[in-house]
This record gives sequence, structure tokens and C-alpha cells, in this order.
Amino acid sequence: MTENELTAAFEARKPALKALGGWIVDVVKADLIKEFGNPKKAELFFQIPPKARVKETDSFLEKALIRKRKDDPLREITDQVGVRFVVLLLENIDRVGSIIKAGRWTCSHDRDHEAERLAKPHYFAYQSDHYVITTTEDSEWEGVIIPAGLSCEVQIRTILQHAYAEMAHASDYKPSIQLREQDRKKVKRSLAKGCALIETTDDVFKEINTRLREYSESIDALLAKSAEIYNRLTGLSVSYETRLGSLIGDTYRELLKEYTPQKLEEWVINYPWPEKMIAAKRGESVFYRDPVIILLGMLVTAHETEIPKSWPVDSRYLEAFYSFLGISPDGIF
Repeated sequence: MTENELTAAFEARKPALKALGGWIVDVVKADLIKEFGNPKKAELFFQIPPKARVKETDSFLEKALIRKRKDDPLREITDQVGVRFVVLLLENIDRVGSIIKAGRWTCSHDRDHEAERLAKPHYFAYQSDHYVITTTEDSEWEGVIIPAGLSCEVQIRTILQHAYAEMAHASDYKPSIQLREQDRKKVKRSLAKGCALIETTDDVFKEINTRLREYSESIDALLAKSAEIYNRLTGLSVSYETRLGSLIGDTYRELLKEYTPQKLEEWVINYPWPEKMIAAKRGESVFYRDPVIILLGMLVTAHETEIPKSWPVDSRYLEAFYSFLGISPDGIF
């Protein structure tokens, strides 16, 4: 195939390449939304919005030129289109990788960051996960046909790995900077030290995230139980994921450490007034239409003098709540 023929063939497949990349991004996003149950959480999962990048024609031709095998560059060059997913934590790389492996295509895991770290424990260099995805049948995305056998390279890296890779790429390939050999070695050494710091920072991030997740899961469990009880008492269906619920849960996180969903259930049995209160008040204010009111009731009955000290919203709502419970606000507020 002549260069002109190869150029024409590559230009002709560009719409399909772009569609393949877009389809892969959509599949990964859809699976994350299904996993999180919340489109916003799935959107925030990525540190940089993922999008497909089709290779420039001259870049493709240059790669075809320097390859040892030249039988079929259109088939052999697998990064004609690429997608990069940038996440916060190393564990998130594996989460995206699991979706890639389960997709409606074949894929090869060409580079594994964890395997590289274990294989070379004393070597610090750029690491990320690379997959090559290949379609197994014709499909369609936004009106464009994606033929079977088309490939896309997928990179998955953390935001720290991404920053390192960009700096390493600039130091290696920026033609306007001609460093002396000694200075080049110093740059390489500095990059290696930076990579080592990245691994340390990734470990710190993981520890922080583990602690936050444990805390969040315990608070979410209490808020979910509050919603379950509220739904049972009212016959309505309300979600525990509200701004007021999150705010109150976060404000009193230290007090809530001693409680479990089972304790909240037991509290409702011993204090049957929430049903009457909700029935009487929910038509008057959104405050009583939020299921966190159940959790707040348990907190107030156990810590009536402490709750007002950190109350995060208008104190009039809390004063009215205390009055309904028969607790005098004098000396408390």
C-alpha cells in the first residue's frame, strides 16, 4: 500500500475511530453510574473528563514508517484512537480495568502498573495500566458504524501518574531544550525521585480514603436506617441522600460513632412520638419532610445540651423541635 493509499484509508476510518472511543467512554460511564447509583458520583470519579483522541494523520504515517512490520499498518497500529481515564486513587484504576475487561469486546492487558511495581520493587518510573480493545462485531454509536476488528488503546492512570507522565514526556521530547548529558542524567534522577514520591503519596491517599470511607459508610448506614423508618411510619418513599441529612450527619459525626442502625431502630420502639410529630409537622416545613429528623430525634434525647452548640442551620428549627419534644430551650440556646 502506497503512502497516498494509506493516508486515504486512515482518513476514511477516522469517524469510526472517533465513534469507537466515544462508545468506550459511554460504556465505562454507564457501568459506573450503575455501580454508584448516582450520575454525579460517576462524573466526579474522573479527575479529567475522558474523551476519545484520534491520532493525527502524519503521526500515524510516521509510526507506520518506523515499524519493523509493514504488512498492514491499519491493523498492526493499535493506538489509532486512544482513551485516557484519569482517576484519583490506585484502587480506582482496577475498578475501571474491571469494566474494560467485562466489555462487549476483546481486550489485552498490555501494561499492568501493579505487576510492574512487584517485578521491579527498587525501580521507580512512569506506571499506568494500558489495554488494547478490539471490537468483535459491527456496532453503531451516534449513527456511525464501528466495524468489527477496530482497535483502541485505553490508558488508566491516577492524577499523580498523569502529572508525572506529562513532565517525563516534556523532558524527553521537547526539541527546543538541548541538555548536556550530565544535566539530562540529573533530570532523569529527579524524575525517578518524583515517581517514588508519587507512590508514597498514593499510599497516603489510600489510607485517607479508607478512613473517610469507613466513616462515610457508618453515617450513611444511619441515614439510610432513618429513611427506612421514616418510610415505614409515613408510607412514603423518601431518599436518605439529602443535603440536610449529610450536613447533620457530618456535624455530629463524633456523637454518632456510638450509634448503630440497630440502636436507632430500638430507640424508635422506646420513643413512639416521631410518627405523631411527622404527621403533624411535615406539611408545615421541609425540615420535617427530611428523614434525618428520625436520627436527630435520637441525638436530641441523648444529648439535648450538646446538640445546639454545633447546630449547622437556623436555630429556630431546632428550638421548635425541642419545644415539640417538651424540652425547654431555656439555658440551652
